[in-house]
Amino acid sequence: MPENAEDELIAHEAPPSSKSPAAGAKLIVFAILVIAIIAIFKFTGVGYYFSREFISAFLDKIGAWAPVGFMAIYAVGTVLGVPGTILTILGGVIFGTILGTILVVTGATIGACGAFFVARVLARDFVEQKFGSAPWFKKFDEGIEREGLFFVLFVRLVPLFPFNGINFASGLTKVKFRDYLIGTAVGIIPGSFVFVYAASTAAEAATEGKLSPELFVALLLLGFLAIVPILYKKYKVKKETGKGEE
Repeated sequence: MPENAEDELIAHEAPPSSKSPAAGAKLIVFAILVIAIIAIFKFTGVGYYFSREFISAFLDKIGAWAPVGFMAIYAVGTVLGVPGTILTILGGVIFGTILGTILVVTGATIGACGAFFVARVLARDFVEQKFGSAPWFKKFDEGIEREGLFFVLFVRLVPLFPFNGINFASGLTKVKFRDYLIGTAVGIIPGSFVFVYAASTAAEAATEGKLSPELFVALLLLGFLAIVPILYKKYKVKKETGKGEE
C-alpha cells in the first residue's frame, strides 16, 4: 500500500484527537461545579435559603407569586442536589394536597431536567470515550436508548433509587430527553402525592388539635411507600434464585 494511502486510512479510522481534550475539559468543569456546590453548602450559609424558615418567610412575602416562587426554589434546589424531602413536605403544609402535589411535581421535573442537561453537556462525551468501546456499556447504553421511558418510569416509581442521583446519571446515558421528561413527570407523581398528602393532613391535625382518619390513611401510604424497596428486593432475589435453579 502506498505510504500516503496508508496515512489517509489511519487518519480516517482514528477518532479526532481534539475530542478527548474537549471531553476532559468538560468533565473537569463538571467536577469543579460539584466540588464548589458541596463547599458552598458546607462552609457558607447558602443552605439557609433552602430551609423551612427562609422559604416560609419568602413565600409569605411574595404573596400571590408564592406558587411560582416555590417551584423556582424547588427547581434550583434539585439542580444543586438539595434533598427534596423537606421541600416536598413544606409544599404540602403550605399549599395543601392538590396544589402542593402539582407544584412539587412541576418544580422537581424542571430541576431534574436541568440536572440532566448539566450532566449530558459536561460529562457524557467523557463517559462515551472512556467506556464506549466496552461491550457491556454498549449493550447498556443501547438498551437505555431503546427502553428509556420504561427505565425512567421504573426508577422513579420505586423509591429505592436516589432522585438526585438518577437526574445526573440519566444525563450520562443515551436515554432520549422526551422519554426522560415523561418518565420523570409521571413517575414521581405517586411518591410526591403521598408525601404532600401526609404533610398536609399532619398540618391540619396539628392545627385542629385532634387526629383525623385522613392522617391514618397518610401514615399507611407512607408505610407502604417505605416497604416498596423491600418488596422489590425480595422479588429480585426470588427471580434470580429461580433462574439459578433452572
